[in-house]
Amino acid sequence: MAKKSAAKKVTKKKSTVATRTKASTSKPAAAKGDSLPKAVLNKLGKVSDDDLAASSGYSSAKLRLERKRLKIAAYKREIWTAANIKLLGKMSDQQVADKLGVASTSVYMKRIRMGIPAFGKSLVEAKYTWRAADLKKLGTMSDAKLAEVLGISAGAVSSKRHSMGVDSASGSYVPRKPWTKSEIAMLGRHPDTHVAEVTGRGRRHVRSKRESLGIEPFQKQFNSGWTKKMLSRLGKASDAQIATELNIDISTVSLQRAKLKIPPYQPKK
Repeated sequence: MAKKSAAKKVTKKKSTVATRTKASTSKPAAAKGDSLPKAVLNKLGKVSDDDLAASSGYSSAKLRLERKRLKIAAYKREIWTAANIKLLGKMSDQQVADKLGVASTSVYMKRIRMGIPAFGKSLVEAKYTWRAADLKKLGTMSDAKLAEVLGISAGAVSSKRHSMGVDSASGSYVPRKPWTKSEIAMLGRHPDTHVAEVTGRGRRHVRSKRESLGIEPFQKQFNSGWTKKMLSRLGKASDAQIATELNIDISTVSLQRAKLKIPPYQPKK
């Protein structure tokens, strides 16, 4: 009996050792990709990582790493389809931007490149129509004084005077200095505010020059996280406007707002 018991123990021990050896040499049952559900894996590259993150609950970083590991190209949204191009000039650039979920500057530049006139009157034209008598007053007094007389902004008067080639009342008007190649090379590679500070120009002047050349605005990587001040802006302005303020992609703003269940901004009528 003792011999039989000892034999059973030896057999059992060999069986355990064999099982452990087989388990150590076999491949793991689950591959890295199995950490994501098949339904999520099937959508990689078919929608943006941020959109898939919002619908699946997985982080954009995790989805992006898995997509790259599987050598799946990133999703590229085709914005300017024939149907969307037909919207240009049929409504304001901001309305088209809100409809397509892009920045208004992108709509503006696409419309300018295609030579499509803006919808309706410009903001300045809508606010004030210049009469012959008003034009004769340009340069006869300061822009600020004439602005008070006409009930418009001094900037509007200055812009009109410059476009008409009329000197200021003091005769101190100095034409804007021409752009150098090195300054133009900075456009789109740095924020407009930075370019303005370095070149000694106004931010609006820099933006106008960049847009006239069809250069996309600078977009910084949003790795710093959302601050309380940033979050407080969500829903209080359009996603496109907030994206422009923060120099980030509009989808980043829209996804963050959706995650916090904040309704989109609705302008007061």
